[in-house]
Amino acid sequence: MAAGDEARALRQALLLSGLDQWGQAWSRAYGAGAMTGLSELLGVLRDALDPAAEAAVQAAFTRLNSAEANAFAFKAELHKSIFVTLWHTLIAEEDRDGATALANQLGSMLLGTLQSMPENGWVIVASTLADIQIRCLAHDLAKEGLAQEMTQELFAAIAQALPAEERKRIMGGAGQAVVAWQQAQRATTH
Repeated sequence: MAAGDEARALRQALLLSGLDQWGQAWSRAYGAGAMTGLSELLGVLRDALDPAAEAAVQAAFTRLNSAEANAFAFKAELHKSIFVTLWHTLIAEEDRDGATALANQLGSMLLGTLQSMPENGWVIVASTLADIQIRCLAHDLAKEGLAQEMTQELFAAIAQALPAEERKRIMGGAGQAVVAWQQAQRATTH
C-alpha cells in the first residue's frame, strides 16, 4: 500500500474509533438507545469500505491498540473531551439521582483509564481534572448547589480510590496546571 493509502486507513481508524468511544460513553450513561443515530452512522461508514479498505482499517486499528503510546495525543484528547463533556452533563443535571449516576459513571471511566493505560493514563486523568477546575474558575461553573456538590464528590472519590503515590502524581499534576493557568490569567490582566 502507498503511504497515502496507509494514512487514509489510519484516519478512518481514528474516526471510527473516536465515534465508537463517544457512543460507548453515552450508552453507558444513558442506555443503549441513546446513540442509535451514531450506530447508524458507524454502520454506513463501515459499509462504504471495500474489502481492501476494511482490511487496511483493521490493520490500522491493530497498530493503534498494540501499544498505549501509539497515537497518544489523539487518545488523550478524545478521552479528555468525553470526560469533560460528561462532567458538563453532570453539572447541568437537576435530579440528584441522575447526577449521582453520571458522577459514578464518570468516576468509573476516569479510574478505568488508569487501568487500560497504566503507563500514561494518569496524564489524561490529571489533564481532565485540571480542565474541569479551570472551567469552574473561568466560567463560574459548579460554584453552588448540586453541581458543586457532585463535582466535589467526584474529585474526593477519585482521590480516595487512588493509591497515595498515584494520587500525589495526578492531583499534583492537575493542581500545577490550574496554578499555571491562574498565573497566565493574572499576567494577561496586568
